[in-house]
Amino acid sequence: MNYLPLPQQFDQNEWFIIISIILSYTFIYFLPHRFPTSISILVMFFSVFVARVVDELLAGPKVDFYDVIDSGKYELFDIISYMMYAPFAYLLVYFFDKFQLRGLLLFFYIVAFSLFGWGFEWISEHFHLFTYNEWKFSYSLAVYLIIQPITLLFFILISNSHKKCINK
Repeated sequence: MNYLPLPQQFDQNEWFIIISIILSYTFIYFLPHRFPTSISILVMFFSVFVARVVDELLAGPKVDFYDVIDSGKYELFDIISYMMYAPFAYLLVYFFDKFQLRGLLLFFYIVAFSLFGWGFEWISEHFHLFTYNEWKFSYSLAVYLIIQPITLLFFILISNSHKKCINK
């Protein structure tokens, strides 16, 4: 059986991943409960799935715009790093739902949350989570501006489906 290899050297990027995961999951754990657990899990899995697909499209061997973690080869912490995306998606939909954002406020919210994600990527880059080959950091903002509304649409769809199932 083939296992994902451990990092050749356990350094700052692995520690950054571990600390980010612990802090972000702890933060969302202590937030007041807003959604059914099934919706929370689906939103979090959706964000991991989207991150994985985007990385495969942009950082895969055929394109290789950037590398995740230490090299272009898959290792255990590449998979673990995807867990960092879930709390951000949860917070995105949490505050969207809490404040019932619509219209221009929703637009500014998406821009602000995209800037927040972009800022976190900037910090991540300093801990060598990403090594840009053909990719420029500025491109990432456009990706966030596309993915945030898609995540919100997914949340709206599953929330509406859940309400229909409950009201039957």
